[in-house]
Amino acid sequence: MSSVLSGSLRAELLRTKGSAAMWLPLLGLLIGSVSMLFSLSSGTTGSALVAQGLYITGMAAPLSALFACLVASRERTARSGGTLWRDYSRSALRGAQVLVLAGLLGIFTVLCFGVTLALSLAHAPGEAPSVILAAALCWLSQVGVLCFFLPLARAMGTGITLLASVGWQVLGVLFAESARWWLVPPAWPVRLLLPVLDTHASLVPLAPGETPPALHTVLLACVFFCAASAAGAVLLPQVSLPRLTLPGLPAMRFSAARRSPLLAVALVARRRGIYPLIALTCLGLGYTARAYPPITTVALSSFLLLPLGTALLAVLSWGALSPAWVVSVLHNPVFRRATTAWHLGVVGLLCLCAAGTVAFAGMPLRDVALHTVLWCATGFVLVMLWLWLTVRFSGALTLGLSVVVTVVSLTLGGDVLAGTRLWVIALPSWGYSAMEGTRPLVALTICAVLLAVLLPALHRSYRCFEGRS
Repeated sequence: MSSVLSGSLRAELLRTKGSAAMWLPLLGLLIGSVSMLFSLSSGTTGSALVAQGLYITGMAAPLSALFACLVASRERTARSGGTLWRDYSRSALRGAQVLVLAGLLGIFTVLCFGVTLALSLAHAPGEAPSVILAAALCWLSQVGVLCFFLPLARAMGTGITLLASVGWQVLGVLFAESARWWLVPPAWPVRLLLPVLDTHASLVPLAPGETPPALHTVLLACVFFCAASAAGAVLLPQVSLPRLTLPGLPAMRFSAARRSPLLAVALVARRRGIYPLIALTCLGLGYTARAYPPITTVALSSFLLLPLGTALLAVLSWGALSPAWVVSVLHNPVFRRATTAWHLGVVGLLCLCAAGTVAFAGMPLRDVALHTVLWCATGFVLVMLWLWLTVRFSGALTLGLSVVVTVVSLTLGGDVLAGTRLWVIALPSWGYSAMEGTRPLVALTICAVLLAVLLPALHRSYRCFEGRS
């Protein structure tokens, strides 16, 4: 059995090499760096570990699920490398997958908490043991979460799994300090870290005299959950739910595509329900502007529509375009530029819709114009970034990173931190936080530079995809 597992482990390492899952742990450096900047801006070294609460309470479950989604998506695309119809031990293959994923999550955790550890060693060496303990507990709890979502990702796909992980994270924060926490497994990973962070689940520090939750009880629960989830991920047979087959759209003549590649892109995008989603978004913005103050619509557009909406647009559109991409480009190479232009046009129209709603709600036209310019600039950057990630790597990576960017943007751009220098990190929130002084000029300059970098990179990724197809 050990030889079978070792062979499966070597095969899994070979499949992981060069994949999106192999590069995902580098995101830990970004999250750790943001935590370090948060700590330095607060002026207290003790807040370095508390800053990791942003990851623990807002990103941990979606990121752990993202590891599972990337591997499940890779296996689905490659049809498991032919192992499904060969004489291999299915349990050994799934066990090797769990071990490699646990190792990748461990590297991510080391990178994420390593920056905080370095800061603690430099300024407050006494905090270092707490940082190491927090990293170990976080890894243990998130391995269980990863193994829980792995069978779900295999059966249901990326979208449903990531949505479920966001719900899991919300439930964890809501019930972490509840008297019935033991009935809600999503609360266990969050509750496990509260004694080390010495805060509430909302990251508010404990008041004098308050005691954190007992560590040993929730630690036993997390160990049990980790073991049970790992056993389930290894032993449960791989299943796929039946997929709904939609009737195909009438094929468009190649002559029409040659005459108007932009029209071809627009027609193909109908297959993924993009236009109904755009209509619902516009209706939602209109309702928000009618029922709430204009600043609510501004916040909704900056913190939710731009980071998540542009990511969803890129993933859905590429899912419709990619199957016939090579044929379309062969018939008309302008199809590449038309795809880019269509994405920019959709984002621009959504930004104009948001601007119209806030103007209708009574916001001064000068502020509306500045919001619109900043929304368009940041929206163009985001949709190009997400489209590049989707074409170059996968839609699962794009959706997962969009959740991370949304949480970071909301934290740094929608709180008191928006008044500090950290506002420049939260690019999606610039339509909300970069309205005063020289901030609009700085924001627009950065967006112009990023677009100048992303546009050539995106077109190179198109050609890379064509070479792989």
